[in-house]
Amino acid sequence: MGFDGVPLTRGGWTFFLPDYDARYSEEFRERLIDSAFAAIDGTAATRVRRSRHAETWSENFAHLGGPTAYFKVLDPIRGLNRTRWIFKRRRAAHVASISEHLRADAVGVPEILLLGVERRGGREIVVTARVDGFSVARHLRRANLAARRAVLRALGAEVARLHRAGYIHGDLSPFNVFVTGLEPPQFVFIDHERTRRTIMSRFARPRMRNLVQLGHLELFGITNTDRTRVWCGYSATFSERRRRTERRRVAAMLLDRIAQDRKGGVAGRVAASVGPRREASGS
Repeated sequence: MGFDGVPLTRGGWTFFLPDYDARYSEEFRERLIDSAFAAIDGTAATRVRRSRHAETWSENFAHLGGPTAYFKVLDPIRGLNRTRWIFKRRRAAHVASISEHLRADAVGVPEILLLGVERRGGREIVVTARVDGFSVARHLRRANLAARRAVLRALGAEVARLHRAGYIHGDLSPFNVFVTGLEPPQFVFIDHERTRRTIMSRFARPRMRNLVQLGHLELFGITNTDRTRVWCGYSATFSERRRRTERRRVAAMLLDRIAQDRKGGVAGRVAASVGPRREASGS
């Protein structure tokens, strides 16, 4: 998916529009920009959630022949993190670029509908189409045993494929992977502001960190048996020696992360928010 060569400047923001296909009308495009400003101002139709670095809103455009869109408004970068981005591209541009690479490598990602950059304030916005399916976290709560087992093994294999292609996901939580098909299981990865294609994917520790992100929180009802199934799918192509060595490393990192969460009360606080949380199936 390419982007139009001439960006649109409006209200202190610069927007970049993809080369929409015939499905989307000019009216949809204009309404999308209006809704982006509503999300920026905090007056959009539906507030999905507030994370540490962003706020996400949603709106359904079915009446204009468009999808449900998710508007992720990224806060300005502060502190040391700002220094890290001085010589890097904007986060919105990074999402577009890494999504294009992932799609070329047959990794499922959301469709990008609009990107925006605030010229002075430092905020950015990434607008994506809704992913048809359920997050892994939600799927595990509703699937029968056979489907649960199949998805967990396939998830491990898909994450291994992601790593073999050279990618490290920035936040590989069970909320950021969507199950979009069951026969065979298919997945879409969302939230790519920190996803990287890097030589570090060849080393064990960055890859293991992704697996820890995927399985460290107890609030999803993930058991040790579930984690073993993910690991079996992930390590299917490993030698026996490598499988034993890396599994021990993952287990040690996982236990350390759970201990940190318990010490800080993270698991309890997040568990209390699971019920009413809306899923942001985009970006």
